[in-house]
This record gives sequence, structure tokens and C-alpha cells, in this order.
Amino acid sequence: MKNLNLYQQIILLTLAFFVLVLFMAIFHENGILKIHNFEKKMIEFNVNNITLKKTNQKLRVEIEALKSDPLSIEVLAREKLNMVRPGETVYQIVPLEKIFTSPPKTR
Repeated sequence: MKNLNLYQQIILLTLAFFVLVLFMAIFHENGILKIHNFEKKMIEFNVNNITLKKTNQKLRVEIEALKSDPLSIEVLAREKLNMVRPGETVYQIVPLEKIFTSPPKTR
């Protein structure tokens, strides 16, 4: 810095200061990168929140149907619990690939 005049020294120091401030603005713990990551996470949380709200709404509708509609109770019992009415015959269709890929039963 001995060979530089005062004007050049001021410009060099200003440039160095600007680079330091820019570096701090980007990489500091409260810098631009951190804020960008927080915004990205907030968007993910909002999307997840919307999905959960839709799921909750579907479950509320299903609960109300189960409280008030006997047909929905019957459908649920048939699908989830494999229940049948007395006198009904149930036929189970097994796909061919399941028959051929299952190991033979040993006795």
C-alpha cells in the first residue's frame, strides 16, 4: 500500500469493506442463505398443512357418515372386517401370478 496514492487506498478499502459486508450478508447466521432455507421449509410446512387439513376434512365426513348412515357402517364392516350377512356366500378371486409365485405348502 506504500505505492498507492490516497485516492487508490480509499477505493481499495471501500471495495474491501463492500466485499466484507456482502460476505456477511450472505453467510452470516441471519444471512440470505438462512432466510432462503427458512422460506423453503415454510413452503413445505404449508403444503403439508394443507394436505393434513384435506385429510382431516375427509375423516370428518367419514365420521359423520358412520354416525348417521347405517349403509356406510355396513360398507365399512364388509370392506375392513370382511363381514358378511347370514346366508351370503363369499367368493375370493386369487390372481394367477399369486398362485404361481407362492411357495408350495409342505406337510
